[in-house]
Amino acid sequence: MHADVKVLVVDDEDVLRQMVARVLKYMGIESDSATDGFNALEKLKAKTFDIVIADIRMPNMDGMELLKVIRKEYPATDVMIMTAHSSKYSYVDVVETGAVDFITKPFSVEELKAKIERILRERQTLGELAKKTSQLEQAYMELLTLKDEEERICRDINYEKEFLLQEIDRLRDDNKRLSAVKQGNKK
Repeated sequence: MHADVKVLVVDDEDVLRQMVARVLKYMGIESDSATDGFNALEKLKAKTFDIVIADIRMPNMDGMELLKVIRKEYPATDVMIMTAHSSKYSYVDVVETGAVDFITKPFSVEELKAKIERILRERQTLGELAKKTSQLEQAYMELLTLKDEEERICRDINYEKEFLLQEIDRLRDDNKRLSAVKQGNKK
């Protein structure tokens, strides 16, 4: 079940909104609905939705305009566009504008469920990928910190080595002077 997932269904047809809401409820997904793009934006301002399923042809603001606003203002929200066969927009148009999927009316309940499940799997995979990326970045930063510490230790060791070499040279010089003094005293 997907109890933590929230979907907004946007369509000016009551019957379609209700049918999609029933499918979502059956899938264990919380949903809300809006009758047009403006109403959808009001709902998006008030609440976070994971997915918006929007009709392409609606009064006031069509689905493509809504899609563009959602992509800009709510980038974490995925959008699936619904359209009739006679739509002026193609799958390519919709996906290039930023939709994660496209479904043609009339569609079966099974097709709708399959598309929603695919979107949810992709969201989960992207979330896991983002988490792993964050973990890798953190590990990389820790390695850099260790490398910096290692370099500091090496510098300290080199300074100590240089100091000891200078001390050895000084002691050698002192030894030579003492030897010379001893040699002079023996004569």
